Amino acid sequence: MSSSEAAMRDASQPSRRAMLAVALGAAALAGGCFQPLYAENTRSVTGGSIKDTMKEVEIPEIKGLIGHYLRNELVFELDGGGEPDRTKRLKFDTSIAESVEVVTVDYQNGRADSAVLVATATWTVTEIGSGKVVSKGTNSVRAPYERSSQRFATVRAARDAQIRAAKNLATLIRGQMAADLVAG
Repeated sequence: MSSSEAAMRDASQPSRRAMLAVALGAAALAGGCFQPLYAENTRSVTGGSIKDTMKEVEIPEIKGLIGHYLRNELVFELDGGGEPDRTKRLKFDTSIAESVEVVTVDYQNGRADSAVLVATATWTVTEIGSGKVVSKGTNSVRAPYERSSQRFATVRAARDAQIRAAKNLATLIRGQMAADLVAG
């Protein structure tokens, strides 16, 4: 290629530096739109910051083993467990359903080798004063566990699956609740 062809090619294409500058400029403009969900200045639909609003959710006792652990996890995840009690302006309500799916069966003795616990929580968060629903959802998790010929081992594995399911549900609920509470 001759030097005149190279010069023409360079003149017809935008320089790499100009393209890089345009890309960085666009990224800088878009970067100003990013707002961390749990930042102090992220506003909630109920007033105040998301972080403070989450601490104002009352979580009553929930029946069952999964309900017990779900409540404990939510109290810790929403409040952090480190501050004195705040006045509760929101109330969390849930119903939990659980089922067991058998995954594999040992055909020699007809016993299930492993199973999957499926836990589903249908929940709402309402304002205590007005009764207005500010967040709601349905979340499901699956927790596999091994079944043994030893009865206690199977019972303990099933209980561990329930505890894992409750922890996973709490994390999902917290994230969805926070996203629903962000003021548009």
